[in-house]
Amino acid sequence: MDKIIEACKDLDYSWMPERIGNFNLHIDKTLQNKDKEYLLFHYENDLGWRWEALYDKEVEDYTVHINMPLFEFVDISFIAVEADKFWEGLQARCVQELTKMLIDPQQNFSHAYKVKGLTEWNYAEALPPVIGNFTLDIDPHHGIRMINGSYIIAEYRKKGERTGLIVFFNVLRDEFFAELRHKNHPEIDHYLDAKTIPELEAVLLKHVPHILEDLETRI
Repeated sequence: MDKIIEACKDLDYSWMPERIGNFNLHIDKTLQNKDKEYLLFHYENDLGWRWEALYDKEVEDYTVHINMPLFEFVDISFIAVEADKFWEGLQARCVQELTKMLIDPQQNFSHAYKVKGLTEWNYAEALPPVIGNFTLDIDPHHGIRMINGSYIIAEYRKKGERTGLIVFFNVLRDEFFAELRHKNHPEIDHYLDAKTIPELEAVLLKHVPHILEDLETRI
């Protein structure tokens, strides 16, 4: 990683806003993940959502990672082999893409997402803001676009832990499905599989309280 650190040592950080929406800038210039990544900087909000610019040794690319307590993925649109090209892309699109991804995610809603009715769904009964020690951090009106045609339309997370429930909508398969996290260990949950919003609402009302109670009581 010495060559990477050397290539990045003169990068100009002065163009970066200290704050984008509710995200604050942190300039890192540090190795992480057992020295497999060189983290240049990240933006982070009070929920622990992180938008990270880094070099990934395993894939030998500069890239952007979206790292949230219950999930993480890569924004492949920023991938570059050379530091200068990566930096140019960040200067041109960092603020715009972070805003679209995590601050005003409605900008990323596809036609299929809107046609499904998720933006008009009155989800308050099926997805209350708090259930026990779990808080609804993501809702269908602010779904987060990921990869492979999936959006996160709901997330319940236990404060201070990487434990909770994630509900997805895949626009390519036109279906809802869910995953669990228990102390960051992923699990598939088929109780919340559904094809329509009425079907999803029914299984949410029936199963979510029990799912979260089970997560809460696990050792």
